[in-house]
Amino acid sequence: MLAFFLADFNLPYSSALAIVLGLAFIEGAGLIIGLSLGSLLDDLLPMDLDINADPNLPAGGLTAVLGWLYLKQLPFLVWLLLFLSGFGIAGLTLNFIINLPLFLSLPFALLAAVFISRLLGRQIARIIPKNESSALSNTSFSGKLATITIGRASKGNAAEAVLHDEFNQKHYVMVEPEQESLVFEQGTQVVLIEKLKSSWTAVEFTQ
Repeated sequence: MLAFFLADFNLPYSSALAIVLGLAFIEGAGLIIGLSLGSLLDDLLPMDLDINADPNLPAGGLTAVLGWLYLKQLPFLVWLLLFLSGFGIAGLTLNFIINLPLFLSLPFALLAAVFISRLLGRQIARIIPKNESSALSNTSFSGKLATITIGRASKGNAAEAVLHDEFNQKHYVMVEPEQESLVFEQGTQVVLIEKLKSSWTAVEFTQ
């Protein structure tokens, strides 16, 4: 059995599970001395995402992908452990049933890890407190300058925008014009006005 885990075609999957065990040990040891690797990772993340707690709401670009993966609703360390565990178990299980070359088993294991982390993440997110940003509440973005990054925003059809807070952290938000006659093209700078259910209304920034 040890030879199976250490075989070349299983090394990525065995390594992923070894990392899971290592991270769990570090987190456990850290809690004993009053430090948390999970909290440290969350604090070091370079951006916060303004996405609704319901990831099935319309969104776009990076916001939609990370929302679908439940990265906003979970501490990053928890999500990472789910992904690595899913990747390792899926790869080892596949190779135990059908011994495949690495270039064939790797795409399957990655795809399985994505869906496993989403399915388990959704269940875990229901029983733990929602992950909050260490910088600013997204409701405090009113009056801030943002730039349209993906899509073409019109009334009722939001596009993705990015803004920087005073800590120089990036925040991705969905933006739509305040007026029916306005359209925001990619690269347009806008000022956020009001938080809606799943987006912000904005006006074009003029100097």
